[in-house]
Amino acid sequence: MQTQFSNTPMKIPQMNTKWFLMLATLVLALWACESKPRYTGPSPVDKMVRDMMDEKTFSIVLFDMQVDEDKDLYQHKYRITVNTEDSTAQPKTTEWVNVDEVFFAENLDNMGLELASKSPDGTIHKVPSPPGFNGYVGNERYGQWRNDNSGNSFWAFYGQYMFMSTMFNMMAGPTYRNTYSGYQTYRSNPSTRNQPYYGSGNNRYGTNSPATRASNPNFFQRKQQMQKLSSFKQKVASNPSRYSRSSSARTSRSTSRTGSSSRSRGSSFGK
Repeated sequence: MQTQFSNTPMKIPQMNTKWFLMLATLVLALWACESKPRYTGPSPVDKMVRDMMDEKTFSIVLFDMQVDEDKDLYQHKYRITVNTEDSTAQPKTTEWVNVDEVFFAENLDNMGLELASKSPDGTIHKVPSPPGFNGYVGNERYGQWRNDNSGNSFWAFYGQYMFMSTMFNMMAGPTYRNTYSGYQTYRSNPSTRNQPYYGSGNNRYGTNSPATRASNPNFFQRKQQMQKLSSFKQKVASNPSRYSRSSSARTSRSTSRTGSSSRSRGSSFGK
């Protein structure tokens, strides 16, 4: 008996195809979530800069931070000063602001630094820097370099601008000329100009600096939170590529420059 074969192509049941596509989509989505960091768009700092573009000057300093990975919660507090040339201007501290984990990781060492500012000449700066270094320190309109008893040159604001020392949290110690010169060199170097500046020595500025410890002692007294931050920091150090934002989305960048690198320091919290 001769067997006859049909020329009609075999059809996969529509329901099976539908479920297969749904399953494949789900697997890809789960893989993407696991392999890539969560990044939801402009950071709160980007949004604040956008909202304050019409202000003559402003300063946004990272004042505090906390994390609860079990709840997928990453939070910052910012200290914002508008019209920084006005002696009556008062810094205002925000409530806790939710941020994505990538932005949080990028700024672990940047507490006490100015994450964004608008200098008197209208330039927007978005690379983490010591407060006041963009437009005030070194500007002879606001002060001058003087020598101490040892012959070291330090920055001194004129009498009418002495309030800036408090506003920019410079009361913990003088700003020496060699430190500021190091900052200018750092910013002019293509390999470091878009990286946070912590001073010529370890922890002179940033999370573990004396100035930050003096301005926000409560941060260092929250032992449980310190442990969570240290754990998160270790996770970031073990997989730095996961917590690196692409150059097109980075916040730590000046509008007048290009580049996209950031560094993670090895110091631990509370030391």
